[in-house]
Amino acid sequence: MNKIVQINIDDIVIDPEAISEMLTECLKRRRMVRLAGACDIGGVLIASFEDSPVRVKSEFVFAPFADTSCDGVSAEICSRYNSGFSLRASFRSGDTVWGLFERTELK
Repeated sequence: MNKIVQINIDDIVIDPEAISEMLTECLKRRRMVRLAGACDIGGVLIASFEDSPVRVKSEFVFAPFADTSCDGVSAEICSRYNSGFSLRASFRSGDTVWGLFERTELK
């Protein structure tokens, strides 16, 4: 079974920390889930959480890419990966490309 969360992209741009925290809270509920992915449908990001056999402790972070060239995005993905974060989704808001990153540890 999956849980769908719809997030207005303007809300992410206005307060990325609050929306990151809201997604992180989805993992703290009684039902054990994990983020399966997210899809930008133009103004709305659809996040899909799926049942998980184990409880995970994750932190989600929305962040804009400073350099949207192929090399710039690749470098930032690698830098965040080296800090423990994996890219889960991306989307555009105007000329800015944003990433949704997750840092996970098993509980």
